[in-house]
Amino acid sequence: MLKIAIVTNTLAPYRTPVFSALAAMPGVEVHVFSCVEREPNRQWDYAPLRTGQTTLQRCFVVWRQRYIHSNLDVLSGLRLYRPDVVVTDGFNPTHLYAFAYCRLRAIAHVAMTDGTLASEQKLTVLHRWVRRWVYAGSQAFVAASAGGQALYDSYGVSHAQRFRSCLAIDNQAFALAPAAPQFDLLFCGRLEAVKRPQFVLQMALALALRSGRQVSVLMVGSGSQMAALKAEAARHADRVAVTFSGFASQQALPALYRSARLFIMPTSWEPWGVVFNEACAAGLPILTTPAAGAVGELVLDGENGYVDEPDAGRWAARAASLLDDATAYRRFAARSQQLVAGYTYEHAALGLQQACRRAWQRQQASAPQDGNYRSRPRVLIVERQLLHYRVGIYERLRELLAAQGMELQLLIGEGTPAEKLKRNEAHLDWVVSIPTYYLLNGRLCWQPYGRYARGADIVIVMHENKILYNLWLMFVRRPARLAFWGHGANLQSARPHGWKERFKRWTVRRADWWFAYTDLSASLIAATGFPLDRTTVVRNAIDTTAMTALCQGVDSRALAARRQQLGLGEGPVAIYLGSLYKEKRLEFLLAAALEVRRQIPGFQLLVVGAGPEQGLIDQAGDSHPWIHVLGALHEEDKALALRLADVMLNPGLVGLGILDSFASGTPMFTTDCGLHSPEIAYLDNGVNGVMTANDSVAFAAEIVQTLSVPETLARLRAGARRSAADYTLDEMARRLSGGIGAALASL
Repeated sequence: MLKIAIVTNTLAPYRTPVFSALAAMPGVEVHVFSCVEREPNRQWDYAPLRTGQTTLQRCFVVWRQRYIHSNLDVLSGLRLYRPDVVVTDGFNPTHLYAFAYCRLRAIAHVAMTDGTLASEQKLTVLHRWVRRWVYAGSQAFVAASAGGQALYDSYGVSHAQRFRSCLAIDNQAFALAPAAPQFDLLFCGRLEAVKRPQFVLQMALALALRSGRQVSVLMVGSGSQMAALKAEAARHADRVAVTFSGFASQQALPALYRSARLFIMPTSWEPWGVVFNEACAAGLPILTTPAAGAVGELVLDGENGYVDEPDAGRWAARAASLLDDATAYRRFAARSQQLVAGYTYEHAALGLQQACRRAWQRQQASAPQDGNYRSRPRVLIVERQLLHYRVGIYERLRELLAAQGMELQLLIGEGTPAEKLKRNEAHLDWVVSIPTYYLLNGRLCWQPYGRYARGADIVIVMHENKILYNLWLMFVRRPARLAFWGHGANLQSARPHGWKERFKRWTVRRADWWFAYTDLSASLIAATGFPLDRTTVVRNAIDTTAMTALCQGVDSRALAARRQQLGLGEGPVAIYLGSLYKEKRLEFLLAAALEVRRQIPGFQLLVVGAGPEQGLIDQAGDSHPWIHVLGALHEEDKALALRLADVMLNPGLVGLGILDSFASGTPMFTTDCGLHSPEIAYLDNGVNGVMTANDSVAFAAEIVQTLSVPETLARLRAGARRSAADYTLDEMARRLSGGIGAALASL
């Protein structure tokens, strides 16, 4: 049982349900230490905590309208509770006492923040020093938003130790079917200068003038500007009808949101703004400023709202465009609810749990070893970074090895800054994070982990030239058994006979065992003279079983609803699924798609993924309404997108993404471009997919031909579905564990 102590200023309605959800997870016990139950300037109400809870003895001062808490009794509370992990969500003296307790007792610490890089720009030197001190002694970090991640970037916090616990509300409570709206505009927040409530009246007046009618406004909240706002509203009662509801309880808020058509928040400072969660869940389009932390994540300009500096005329024009256009309004409203769907208490709790487990694991790994005799063989695998599609294989492999009496230890670093832009890194609670240093603009990588390698019975490393520690293992401190995992060559190399590839081929034979991705990889390894009987072909795979089930579980009503929501019409649909970077040849893809659209006017293209070339895809989507940019999707959302498509297009590098084609029965179309990973060997041209000449016209022609002949498309779809059974994580894990066993037995 992992005992987690959370030290917080006050019990907030958007965090207490997260703490309760965390406590409900198996293997976790939670106790919340609150400096006060509710700070005096807050009128919050919240659901009862379903955790242990201690309200510390009240001790604070007020400085610049902020409460500075100093509760020394947090130390005795922590001593009594004896946690494995302590989470602090601020830098008040009380939080620092808890952090110091962790340092003195060698207890794992998690730093948690709702702040952002923008919200902390004006901190003093002392404040920044305190944060550096705490971050240097923390084992994991939790941010609520991308702004929080940017804040951690500014302090050099490792991506491998970061997790996200989003700010959330009860989405279902706000999503109930609304009655006919009574108000045009809704403002919900403190009536203070920082929120600019006076601007709401100015904008409403401009809207009334533009519309030639009275505009109705609902203002929810209380604050020092209440009297001035009421007086101003009374002077313009003929053009703007303002209703002041005052402070509203959590139970009353959903009905208030559903009584309005647009949500307005002209804030000048907002690290996040839970009001945006509430507005999205209620299905309201949003108008706000760039100062809102939710902008770019929960509020997307031109998708579910508009983001602009306060200008009454421009805001009135934006509001009128939504109020007067029912189609646009419905599109924005639906997008709001779609965006907020992933912001739940359960997701927030999961991120917090992952951070706590990572912190505990790192603390345990750094503790002195007891030197006891170990009878179980230890298998050490080192990855430069952990990508999301690798999570399933390591979970399965760990189970298989444990059943055979072996222990798997997985060491994980982090990718280069460019690789991080692909946003496909993942986390596992039980892995060990290792320091990662890049040199020469990412061309070389140093990951020291000698103390782990010395105690392992076999060390399996990725066969990459850039990983300098591989040379250390080969020639300086060789482990008991050294195995390489990879292709044996760089299939994307522009100079296959250059010195880099010659060096790579020379190192192939310096391993004791090889784990080859595919049969093509094994042949490249054998060509260097490495023995085939010491090579295991793992059949590199992703979780096709789960994705196959998800695709099969998509019902016709969900498909029809999503098709209508995207405006796909009745024409054929293609999908691009993958990261957005140069080797994927996205300009080629767009050129071919334009040619297909010219020949098949109803053709639609879905683009699913994220990465460095996001701007190119966004520009194409803005210019062509039939190109739908959906961003990165996972699990059910990814399966739904795949089921919408008739074919999958990827004219550039094809790797493991081909298995998504098989899992969904969506045949892959690619080109003979010379960039592919060994998984291209899984494509059987004309049977489960299509490979054309490396020419956009030929590529487009083959797509048009297939989409125009239903029998051809049906045959390819059936072939793709049959192939899904041949490449699964279970088979890959079985082959890996078998190869490990053979290596341990024969060497």
